[in-house]
Amino acid sequence: MADTGHVSAHAASPAALIDPGWLFMVAGIMVLSATVLIPAKDDLDQARWLRNRGLVIERERTDRLARYREYAEAVEGEAPSLVMSLAASQLHQIPADRKPIPGLTPAADAPASVFPALEPEPLTLTERRRPDSALYRWTTNERARMWLIAGGAFLVLIGLLPPGRRRG
Repeated sequence: MADTGHVSAHAASPAALIDPGWLFMVAGIMVLSATVLIPAKDDLDQARWLRNRGLVIERERTDRLARYREYAEAVEGEAPSLVMSLAASQLHQIPADRKPIPGLTPAADAPASVFPALEPEPLTLTERRRPDSALYRWTTNERARMWLIAGGAFLVLIGLLPPGRRRG
């Protein structure tokens, strides 16, 4: 006759209620998540870095165009200060009512071009910095990434297996 009111000590223990397969399942899901999310974040960071670099280059080009446009408008409008500066720099002439600065002698080999003065400061583009960790290297390396996917899938498979039963 079977004792229906008796609960076995194995079924009633709290350790039996927690399946160790969950630990494998959680570890496998975390490995798979890292294998998917870290390269995606790396691609996003690369795109943002390229966008920011493009914006810096665009800003520099826009500034350069604005300086040249301002110079062209001053030449077309015959701005007196610009005409005097061009006559002094390119023709080595000064107005008759003015005297040269004492002690200042114009250099014979001085460039006559005004364009270097119109150029903006040279760009300083920074290199993209990448994280330096083992997990980053593993998840972005194609060969190691395949091993991580296989290992994560194996851990999930072990976590999905039914718990073992004791004989007895």
